Amino acid sequence: MRAYLNPPEVQAFLRRPRVTPIVLFAGLGILATFLRSLVINPAETATLPLLDAGSVLLRLVVAVLWFAAVLWAIRPGERGRAEQALLILGTLAFSILAVWLDRPAAVLMVTPIVARYWLTLRQTLGLFAALFVGSLLIYLLIPPVPHFTNPQEWFGLLSLAVVTLTQGVFIYAAFEFMLRNEEQQAALRQAYQELRAYQALELQHTALEERAHLARELHDTLGHQLAALRLDAQRARKLLQKLGGLDPQVAAALKNVMARSGEALEQLQEVVSTLRTPQLDGTLYQALRDLIHTWPAQVHLSLEGEEPDLPSAHKLALYRGLQETLTNAHKHAPDQPVAARLSQDGRQLRLSVRNPRCPARPGWTEHRRGGAGLVGLRSRLEALGGSLQVTQDEEVFEVCLTLPLPAQA
Repeated sequence: MRAYLNPPEVQAFLRRPRVTPIVLFAGLGILATFLRSLVINPAETATLPLLDAGSVLLRLVVAVLWFAAVLWAIRPGERGRAEQALLILGTLAFSILAVWLDRPAAVLMVTPIVARYWLTLRQTLGLFAALFVGSLLIYLLIPPVPHFTNPQEWFGLLSLAVVTLTQGVFIYAAFEFMLRNEEQQAALRQAYQELRAYQALELQHTALEERAHLARELHDTLGHQLAALRLDAQRARKLLQKLGGLDPQVAAALKNVMARSGEALEQLQEVVSTLRTPQLDGTLYQALRDLIHTWPAQVHLSLEGEEPDLPSAHKLALYRGLQETLTNAHKHAPDQPVAARLSQDGRQLRLSVRNPRCPARPGWTEHRRGGAGLVGLRSRLEALGGSLQVTQDEEVFEVCLTLPLPAQA
């Protein structure tokens, strides 16, 4: 019963299309049977069970237990043979008890409705007919047993059959109408979610195309201009040296131009590499291994457990997270080994990247040069419900990325 007392699990349980109608109609059927049993005594009509506190309490306990049995019967998960046999025996016991304490219609108000959780409409209608005939036969066995020796007894049986069938049909028709409505609403919600997911993919595809176009333009225009500028500076330096010497100030200026153009070209290559979205149509683990394999520095990558089923946005965030942290480690501690570890902690993915701090170059933070990468990475993670934490001491620098696992993961 703990699953039914946990609010998130209760909401997820009730959102299933067939659960709400079954719980509602079966609960009303059990409640109606309980109330009618208080004013009907099959053994002695002169004594009402409503006037006996013990009888009322007993009927209330039985009603609550049967309702709990309904919840237990439709709970998620597979059922073994013993549980299936117990459910069948419990259904027979409830049917006999409901007919004995109330009337044949009481069985038709509960049992077919609960059975609809597993059965098709045709199978449920067959069960409905079998319960209708069986409940009438059981009702006829309640003392005094009729002998059908006069027309009044036959008329009473016909009236009972008509009333039972009418009540049962109307109640089950209302239940089936609500069930169909719930299934249609569930289908509409699923279609709406799929439409939103498709729209998000379209927007993401458009953004990726724009990023790729921007990367190509930067590489083909600004990249070539910077490379040409550096070559021109080298050519000017060589020409001046051939013409009879080079002024120290001019030499320093040309050297500065070459150095700055080289740094600008390297930074531009990093920007272009970031703008170009990697192909993550395969597995995330394989993409991370490929990134480590092509990385210019020593990196030890640990991937724990099996790869979960992740949306493309989560895969890209983890890939970019590892790429950004490796870039910063290579920039600020170029000669130090890096250890990266991707693990699953409950309903979260955790990517930890550690590297020893270089004694000659202190650890970077978000407020220093290169911190824009961390700021952008944090924004990307927070948009997906994740977080980024930076910890450092005198020896070790660590970046920890966390992402919640999606519901289907």
